[in-house]
Amino acid sequence: MRPDPYFLEDTIVAPATPPGRSALALLRLSGPRTAGILRAVAPDLPATLPDRRPLLARLSDPSGSPIDRGLVTFFASPRSVTGEDVAEISVHGGPALVRALLSALIDAGARPARPGEFTQRAFLLGKVDLVEAEAVRDLVEARTPAAVSASARRLDGSLSRRLAAVRASLATAAAEIEAALDFSEDVGEALPAATAERIAFAAQELECLSRSGKRGRLLAGGARVVLLGRPNAGKSTLFNALVGAERAIVTSIPGTTRDTLDATIDVRGIPVELVDTAGLRATEDPIESLGVERARAAGESADAVLYVVDAVAGWSGEDESALATLPIERRLVIANKIDGLASDRRGVSALLPPSALTRPALALYGLSSDAGEILRSAVAGLLESGLPPDTGSEMLGSARQQNAVDRAWAASVEALAALGRGESPEYPVSHVHDALDALAELSGETTPEDVLSEIFATFCIGK
Repeated sequence: MRPDPYFLEDTIVAPATPPGRSALALLRLSGPRTAGILRAVAPDLPATLPDRRPLLARLSDPSGSPIDRGLVTFFASPRSVTGEDVAEISVHGGPALVRALLSALIDAGARPARPGEFTQRAFLLGKVDLVEAEAVRDLVEARTPAAVSASARRLDGSLSRRLAAVRASLATAAAEIEAALDFSEDVGEALPAATAERIAFAAQELECLSRSGKRGRLLAGGARVVLLGRPNAGKSTLFNALVGAERAIVTSIPGTTRDTLDATIDVRGIPVELVDTAGLRATEDPIESLGVERARAAGESADAVLYVVDAVAGWSGEDESALATLPIERRLVIANKIDGLASDRRGVSALLPPSALTRPALALYGLSSDAGEILRSAVAGLLESGLPPDTGSEMLGSARQQNAVDRAWAASVEALAALGRGESPEYPVSHVHDALDALAELSGETTPEDVLSEIFATFCIGK
């Protein structure tokens, strides 16, 4: 994509560290007037700024009133994070101080940066492709070590390099097929044997990446898991076991939980928002009734539901009705409180009806020392159902990436099928070009402007 000269005329500024009190804060400048603006707030800097060498400087506002002393580092174009002249100013992290310095930089000619504008400039100037740019956002928003690792690999270019190999293979195949158009109408005779192999390689790689998409999106976006069940089934006990702390109030009084209670936990690298809810029952209490409504709504929007049953009280018609509203593929039924039963009655098949056993179910004692570990494993199994094994290799990180890879994969498969049928060269080559177009959109080369704007608007200020 060609840089927009008007977009790049401005010099932008923003804090690169979160707001609030801290030991240090960092402000970043990027653009053609970086050096001049820097000298306006730090007049003691040398006439020629050394590249990549921190300098201790006195910082002041336009009237000359001191603001702070800080470290100023200048990064000359093109060897900077954006590809433009960039400066980073490290100062003490008082909010008022940061606001004063930011105001001084703006008065000196900088413009406040929009969300994601630093990364957007890096993209426009070819420092990163769109996949790597999205990885910057994903890395900032990562909530588990596994999500950090997956985002860091994409930022390092591992996914982009793999996609580049696919594009190179498809481009070579397209050139070979187009050459065949000049010499023969018979694809089977005119094409090199390697042409189909190149397309097959691309299709295989794209299929593998497509299958990685759901796991990648789970790591990036997380999942919402809701505990549902009748009052006093032990939902809050299981919530506490999963969280590993006494977050929810637990009593023997039915209806203790009257609203939703949330906590985020790490389940095999997936950030899981766990939601405890009010017990499902008909009630005249207006407050409890609101809690029941919220519980049902939470269950409908959840990525997975843990439906909890009191094993001692047994299965009821209310349980049957509630379970019928939950999609089979995203529910796990748990028979809780099995400590209250004789040991020969604790099997899950004896506690639950066939309707609750259409998928794996669980029987446990929520207060046991290993309940949390058992539940986490069960939640992981529910969320990872149907996913390929986690090999730690490249993963897609967004729905946009998934869509582009799926289109490229489908087009590659069509091209391969057309070759196999011996169709005229223009048919397989049109599908190969469709695949290449999808991959060009994925990398950002042909991505529409409105899509780019939408992507970078999801970044935080300063990135």
